[in-house]
Amino acid sequence: MAILRIQVLFHWDSKNARDLAGQLYRTFSARPTGEGPRIPVRFGARHSDDGPPTIELSATHEIIVVLADERMARRAREKDREIADRWGRLTEDLLRDHGPGSASPHRLLPVALDAGALGLSAALDDISFIRLDVREGAERDRHLTLHIAARALRVLQALPRAPGRELDVLPEIPVRLFISHAKRDLPTGPAAISEGPVKAILATLSQLPVKGWFDSAEIPPGGRFPDEIESGVVNSSALVAVLTDTWSSREWCRREVLEAKLAARPLIVVDALEARVVRLFPYLGNALTLRWRAAIAATSALENDGWEKQRALWEAEDAALVIEAALLEALRYQHDHERLLARAGAHQVAMSAPPESFTLAHLPAGTTRVWYPDPPLGREEVDRLQLATAQRRIDLTTPLSELARWPRPPGIQTVGVSLSNAPDSELYGGSPAHLATFADDLVLYLLISGLRVAYGGVLGHDALQNGIVEGDSINYVERLLAMVRSHSTLLSAVVGKPPVPIENWVAWPIHCKFGDVELRQYGQEAFLRDLKAPPGLNVTLEELNPLENGFFAPGTPAQRYAWARSLTFMRESMQKETSARVAMGGKLEGYQGIWPGVLEEGVISIRARQPLYLLGLFGGAARLLVDALRGFEREELTSAWLAKKMPNRTDLLTEYQRRGPALQTPEELAAELKQAGAAGLSAALNNGLSDEENSELVASDDPQRIVTLILSGLSRKLARN
Repeated sequence: MAILRIQVLFHWDSKNARDLAGQLYRTFSARPTGEGPRIPVRFGARHSDDGPPTIELSATHEIIVVLADERMARRAREKDREIADRWGRLTEDLLRDHGPGSASPHRLLPVALDAGALGLSAALDDISFIRLDVREGAERDRHLTLHIAARALRVLQALPRAPGRELDVLPEIPVRLFISHAKRDLPTGPAAISEGPVKAILATLSQLPVKGWFDSAEIPPGGRFPDEIESGVVNSSALVAVLTDTWSSREWCRREVLEAKLAARPLIVVDALEARVVRLFPYLGNALTLRWRAAIAATSALENDGWEKQRALWEAEDAALVIEAALLEALRYQHDHERLLARAGAHQVAMSAPPESFTLAHLPAGTTRVWYPDPPLGREEVDRLQLATAQRRIDLTTPLSELARWPRPPGIQTVGVSLSNAPDSELYGGSPAHLATFADDLVLYLLISGLRVAYGGVLGHDALQNGIVEGDSINYVERLLAMVRSHSTLLSAVVGKPPVPIENWVAWPIHCKFGDVELRQYGQEAFLRDLKAPPGLNVTLEELNPLENGFFAPGTPAQRYAWARSLTFMRESMQKETSARVAMGGKLEGYQGIWPGVLEEGVISIRARQPLYLLGLFGGAARLLVDALRGFEREELTSAWLAKKMPNRTDLLTEYQRRGPALQTPEELAAELKQAGAAGLSAALNNGLSDEENSELVASDDPQRIVTLILSGLSRKLARN
């Protein structure tokens, strides 16, 4: 079960709401190898009538964000009024169950994107909203980010709701920021200095319900400086070090950072250097660092009114960014610590930052393992850290590096991945961004676990003709190659050797068109598996009318037949040379084969009794396969739907009747899958997982959990065999 999840509900026809939801996903749900709190963010599923979704609260704590606007509250037509009333009732119910007066572990945040949102329901007239309609630009976005971060921190710390405030007013944020600075950078009063990062940061803090601690203003008369500094750091949630030209030369600044590291507090460095530092304090590394733009410009800016205005603007913007980054870093620390603590056993420690010699030297006696967040440290750094702790033999582990230790059975070499854009991901609370980043993470995890990944797809949207990639906004071959290329250093560091290249399977005659531009993209990251024409094609060369290089477009019925046969042949060939298959997403129309690619690959695996792992969260052909196995009727597996959506299919069926082999009707395929799934997903998929585990796999939004399930299933299958 996830510790914390953010659910964003909005009307899918509202571009403003969709864009904001996407931004929240990028802010709070960064990839495991990037920055950010790494909290799952799911969208409310889109209904066919645009009504509100059914809410499932499966995490320990959920932050439910309702992005209300004129489109959600619209009542122009009778249909609009009925839909708006349902959205209003959902919001009322959520307020009753999870609002200020409830004892729920979850939190609800109704947000007004425009003035029209305030007319969502008469029952909500006395309920306050987070008012984004009265804010603009970065202030608007940051206001909502702070609200969500504040609630997330409060629920993680088991703090009660803040009483007696309008919702738009930020609650007390349970974060205390220690501002570490050189004395000369400290303003003694609001007008003590005219500019500078310390003043700007303190001015921004004064406008927020966040406590800022900075030494001379906080130490009481007669207080012992060392004791008060240590107490200030220990009782803070994060330390912001304002790195100016003089900071590194100040003993107490250096002590503050060391105390923060010993107390496992997040460190945020504000790089405000203007000239040079004789010796930069080395322990400022291993921390999130932000550039103070005014410090760069100050060394070369002309003294004029334009510069003064620009400096004031930059300082206000950068100070707000520093505070936001500090709050998100505090949230990431707490969230990561909770997740890693669940993995830590006896004599093991969970850290929210990568280890370094200083922190390792102060671990409790008897510590055998340190868990820290991804990405793992490079091999060159780990080797030296292990030398420093050789006598204690401390194991340094992240979730990714733990995957690399998976004892891959010798009979399991290559896993096929079935993947393409899903046209209906909105119906399941996903988006193309969810699917793309999830695919990156899944392939990365499989490679780190020592498996080879095989994927059938085509380089370059312009490599083919006649709409072969019509409807695709993401080319997954290029994306996966770029992912392996950008993470090759990480993969080498974690696994201890270069990553296993991806196999890119490409059917005939598609690869015939590949030239130098396409072929030079293969190499260390991937190699090409270009197949010959399928045997027994029963089409003459004159009917195919290929170009000199052997390529022909799927223009005529005979050419489309050759393409469809070739795609099936490629998928059957992949099945014979892979140990298992993972499927997610997948288009439902606009394909060139006889069936959608992800669906056909899944069916081939089921018939061959090859372990198959289905991820249904992102919809598409993978979800269609899940539903068919469960016996649910889907119109996409009916002759009428295919005739309507795939007008060329009639000619293609005629070619199959003329040339062979015999084909199933969609209804016959649906019946076959229903029969295969009658005994449950475990029996149908033959993947070593129970029915309950397969159901979890279908619905999971956690890539690490998904790969853990896949590897567990593969290990069980091999043990049985």
